[in-house]
This record gives sequence, C-alpha cells and structure tokens, in this order.
Amino acid sequence: MIGRLSASAHLNNGRLLHDVSSQVQTTLMTIRGGESKFELETTLDSKYIQSAIGYFNNLRVPAAVLMSIVMKEMYQLQSSPSSSMRKWDREHRVDKSKRWRTLRYTYLLLMVLSFCLEVHTIFVATQVLTQLATAQSVIPHEIDLGDKDMVGGLFKMRATKDAHQSMIDFLISNFEFEYATVRLHFVTGLLSFTVAQALRVRYALRKYKELSLSGMCCLLCVASSMMAYTNANTITYGGYLGLLRRQLWLSFKFLTTRIHAGPLSAVTALLAVLCLTFAIKGMFSPEFEYFEDDLVEEVKRTWRNR
Repeated sequence: MIGRLSASAHLNNGRLLHDVSSQVQTTLMTIRGGESKFELETTLDSKYIQSAIGYFNNLRVPAAVLMSIVMKEMYQLQSSPSSSMRKWDREHRVDKSKRWRTLRYTYLLLMVLSFCLEVHTIFVATQVLTQLATAQSVIPHEIDLGDKDMVGGLFKMRATKDAHQSMIDFLISNFEFEYATVRLHFVTGLLSFTVAQALRVRYALRKYKELSLSGMCCLLCVASSMMAYTNANTITYGGYLGLLRRQLWLSFKFLTTRIHAGPLSAVTALLAVLCLTFAIKGMFSPEFEYFEDDLVEEVKRTWRNR
C-alpha cells in the first residue's frame, strides 16, 4: 500500500514538474522574442511572414549580384577600341558612324537603367524585410485590435479569424506597393541588362557581321522568352503590362498621398518626368551633328595634304 502511494506521488510530482517546465519554457520564449506553440498554431499569418521574408530575400540577393555585374561592365563600350580594331574602324568609318555611336550610347543607358532598378529593388526589399522582422511577435486573432493598434509599430495584421488565403494575399493586403515594385523592377532590370548585352555582342563582333547578328539574336531570344514566361505564369496582375500599370498607379498614389509631408515626393516626381522627357527627346533627335563637322574637317585635311 505504501509503495502504491509513493508511486502515485512520484507520478504526480513528475506531471507537476512537466507542467512547470512547459510554463517556464513558454515564458523564456516570450522573453527572448519567440512564440509559443499555441501562438504559432492560432496565428496563420506568422507562416506567411516567414514565406514573405524568404520571397524578398530571394529577390534581393540576385538583384545585388546583377547590380555588381552592371556596375563593373557599365562603361565597357565607351573606352577606345583595341589596336587591332582601330584600323578596321577607320576603314569602315565605324568611329564616325551615327548608328554605331547610337548603339554604344544605348548600351550605356540600358545598363544605367538596369543598375537603378536593381538598386531600388535591393532598397525596397531590405525595408520590407526590416518591417517583417519587427512583426515576428504576432498577436493572435482572438485579441481584437483597434484601428490604431499596430504590430511591431509598422503595419497592422487582421484582427479577425479570417486568415489570409495565401502569401500573395498577405503581401497584397499589407505590402502591395513594395510587392509590385520589387517584381517589376527586378524583371525590368534583368531584361534591360540582357538587351544591353545583345548590343554589346553586336559591337564586339562588328567585324564579323553574321556572327555578331547571331549572338545578338540569341540574347534577344532569351529576353523575349523571359517576357513570354512572365506573361504566361504570372500569379497576379495578368502579365507584365498589367504589373507595369499597377505599379505605376501605386507609385502615383504613393507620391500624391505624401506630397504634403515634405518636398521629396514632388522632387521625385519632377525628376521622373525630366528623365522620360530627355530620353524621348534624345531618342528622336540625337545630337550627333559633330560627326558631320568632323567628317568635313577630315575631308579638308585630305585635300590639303594632296
């Protein structure tokens, strides 16, 4: 009898110690900024936060790699050609040709565009990752949040039990501007880089016309296939053009709603308009008149030498 009582007491003590240890573990996880098992099970949005962190990281890392490549190769076609090509360029007037100079400048502008888009992708993705990191301690849906209550001090989660249907639904509900921006800018920067490399191949192999055209068409084929794949397998917005329209509208709303908060929104809009204006003017009326002046001077020098 005494043995049974001691065994029962030992069992009760073990259960009590297990319960106490579980409570202590939960308390320690809360102090360390972690989440209990109950919170993880009752808060479905925490799963989408982790998925969103992985999504933005998967865009930020290749954008950083592409940005470093673009920064290194941006001015390759602006330097003087090699000594073996100088004689051929003079004989075929490549150094005085408007078309070849336009190709070289177009390459530079495409690389500048790619660099700017990838830098902006890294910046926006990093900012979103910071916001998501501060929202790791998610309030369960049972706790009603008011209109002014914020999670992590940055963005508000849904206060009802209606969980988001997917990670995309979570991103569009909380970070649609950032989601559309990083998607559009990363893809556009990659396309600009690919087209720029096509022009570079054409210029580098200009002495061999068929080979240069083959290499250029190969890279343009890759660019068009990326665009076709993007349009066929896009998750939201109905393809690249739909994504472009949505991002432009969100950018317009972002700038107009903050126009009274400071001058930077107005300055950003003004610089964007000037960028497009000068690009269009330069495309339709390039200032290459100095080529004709150089050609006339070269002809005059030739006649004088005779």
